[in-house]
Amino acid sequence: MYAISDDYSGESLTNPMIPTKYKNLNIGKVVLRKHVIIGSGSIILPGVEIKEGTAVGALSLVTKSLDEWSIYVGIPAKKINNRSKKILELEKKFLKDKDL
Repeated sequence: MYAISDDYSGESLTNPMIPTKYKNLNIGKVVLRKHVIIGSGSIILPGVEIKEGTAVGALSLVTKSLDEWSIYVGIPAKKINNRSKKILELEKKFLKDKDL
């Protein structure tokens, strides 16, 4: 995945129809690791990595990379708690049962 953000400072033009040479774009990958969950309506800015097992609450704004196995919410997103790793045990059971 990747994300693009326009410069709204007035120092460059913005619009999908404007050639890139007249814009100041922030372009970067967005990396979502295993067992990540992103709440609906959340925005993740360019260059952000959301590490394994992290949860982001609905309508959050993620402006920087997030630690693994954490829960983040808000604007900007802030860590409010650690996330349980029980999901790893459940994944193993699911994969074992699936093979039957």
